[in-house]
Amino acid sequence: MKIRSLALHMIALAVAVIPLVPLVLLLALAFSESQVDIRGFTLRNFDFLRNGVLFAEDPVYSKLYPNVYTVAFNTFLLALGNMLIVVLISSMAGYIISRYSFKGRSALLGSFLVIHGVPASVLLIALYYMLKSMGLLNTLLGVVLVKVAVDLPLGVWVLKGFYDSIPWDIEIASLVDGSSRLGAFFRVMLPLVKPGIFAVGLFSFLSGWGEYIFVYTFIQSSTNWTFSLLIRSLIGEMGGINLALIAALSIIYLIPVIVIFVVGEKYLVRVTVGGVKG
Repeated sequence: MKIRSLALHMIALAVAVIPLVPLVLLLALAFSESQVDIRGFTLRNFDFLRNGVLFAEDPVYSKLYPNVYTVAFNTFLLALGNMLIVVLISSMAGYIISRYSFKGRSALLGSFLVIHGVPASVLLIALYYMLKSMGLLNTLLGVVLVKVAVDLPLGVWVLKGFYDSIPWDIEIASLVDGSSRLGAFFRVMLPLVKPGIFAVGLFSFLSGWGEYIFVYTFIQSSTNWTFSLLIRSLIGEMGGINLALIAALSIIYLIPVIVIFVVGEKYLVRVTVGGVKG
């Protein structure tokens, strides 16, 4: 029994360590004195943090890339916009689907699953022409709307599960006390599903923060670039490759994700619980 327990612990430890290996390598490379391998220690790769300018010592290359702080702001806007709209719509749509019985409800739920399962790359051409006809091509707003359309089905499903887990008696008691249906929603139901809303918000923020394919396809102007596109542009497009600089940028790009995960871990775990119960 002890041998079996020890073996399970060893397997769990190995599984936990595997994701840490690339992170350790990334950290070592970010502080490396060499541009292409791990050697020595220097903070020079983070010089762009002073004024946001990449390749400040080379005026030719420095003009090719946007300011890092502008890129960070664009990335934050994309993530925040996606989070706010997804939370706003899914919190109301999840409640309606959970509490109201209407014709086509099952078909609507099924369509959410289908839409969520469709690969984003399949829709790129259609979305490109839609954004172009709406005048939203090459804008962050266009990318935000596309991201919302992709992430919304999951948000609705998750919050529907949280609403389903709340007994009807609680909502009925609020109605008996004189609350309207809208009042019961805002004063009773929303506070009870706050963990689910927080979790959906975190997932949506992280989804927007890490988005690449839509930014790559719909954004042409470097002033609207996000971190994912900036890092991609540094790979193989400058005559050589500065892996240490890319690693340093990746560390900056990764910090908010780690902070959000640490802060919201308990809520992210509850998404699974809520989904099962729903």
